[in-house]
Amino acid sequence: MPTPRWRRVLIALYLLAAFGDAAGKALAASPSVNRAVARMLQSGAAARVVEAQRPRGNFEIYRSASRHLVSGQDMYARYPDELQDQFKYSPAFAVMFAPFSWLPWPLALFLWNALGAMVLFAAIERLLPARAAMLALSFMLLEVLRVMQNAQSNTLVAGLIVAAFIALERGRLWRAASAIAIGASVKIFPLAALSFALPRRRAVRVGFATAIVGLALQLAPLLVTRPATLLMQYRSWLAVETGDTPERWFSAMELLHRLTGADWPNWIVQLSGTLVLVAPLLVRRARWDSARFRLLYLCSLLLFVVLFNHQAERAAYLFAFTSLSIWFASEPRTAWRTALFGIAVLTMPLMSTVLPAPAAMKTPTAMVWRLAVPSMLAWLLIQVELWRRAPAEEVSSPASPRGRSARSP
Repeated sequence: MPTPRWRRVLIALYLLAAFGDAAGKALAASPSVNRAVARMLQSGAAARVVEAQRPRGNFEIYRSASRHLVSGQDMYARYPDELQDQFKYSPAFAVMFAPFSWLPWPLALFLWNALGAMVLFAAIERLLPARAAMLALSFMLLEVLRVMQNAQSNTLVAGLIVAAFIALERGRLWRAASAIAIGASVKIFPLAALSFALPRRRAVRVGFATAIVGLALQLAPLLVTRPATLLMQYRSWLAVETGDTPERWFSAMELLHRLTGADWPNWIVQLSGTLVLVAPLLVRRARWDSARFRLLYLCSLLLFVVLFNHQAERAAYLFAFTSLSIWFASEPRTAWRTALFGIAVLTMPLMSTVLPAPAAMKTPTAMVWRLAVPSMLAWLLIQVELWRRAPAEEVSSPASPRGRSARSP
């Protein structure tokens, strides 16, 4: 298929996924549709269908947080009669999410899913040559759909991390700073993208710009609430984040625990992972001008932010699969790389969407092996590539506009 047609088809499929998810949930929440479906099911399944009339998941948590901020209620308190979990993002995110809080629910859900999908889509197609970008985006479609099912913010955040990388490659410091600051207002770990500035020799300026944009975003809730109330919200946010630090979920810390039985504090493993992440940047300065080296570092960082995240849930592995798709589409084909990527495709998007995985493959233990093991293997192999002596064929060039290679002069 010609690349322009391939691109149009993929855009349509990404938007169709967003529409289908929103439409399906709207139908499930409709009382009349719900009752008609429930009558055709056995009692257990019918009870689950009835429960779908009251959406209480992530999207509803985000919508409620924006309203709680405006009304002066504690956004981080538990509301068990309304929501299935606490809000855990920053007050700045609640302000940015406000437009989705006041639009009609099905439309807002579609636009939210479409926003994340299109930000990630646009970032990938500007990162890679046209055919490589379409290949990566084709593989990523099912994983993006999986994230939409939980109305997660991961597609948006992953797109912002990649967008920050592209902006720095093109010398657009404030655009990079804005992408990092917005991403960090949703989840803290996009701050790791500040390290992209190091090989571009702009670390101080990007750090300063990000601090300015970040401060403006964190003060933005003052548009709708009083200073004392905002301070209370930040204290509650800190308490929620502090209470979650012992968790390990599907992270490298949990994988290490299951392999060795060691029960080390998370921060020891996370600090070790951080040192491994940045060491190639600090030591292999001779490769800073290599576009391939910088792209490999982007892949390394996208894997790092999920592997060493103590709250690495299933949906967070979108970051890992985005990294693996970029890595597979941009690097030379080898048998071992193809085999590892094939395993990741099977254990991540396929087993979560189209393949009927047995119950044994959905247990917490199985999920650690399914998700963390191929991701960790790929991360370690990328470290090997980053530490190699610069090959003669590596060419220095910033990331270029869509349709041209990021490594061509």
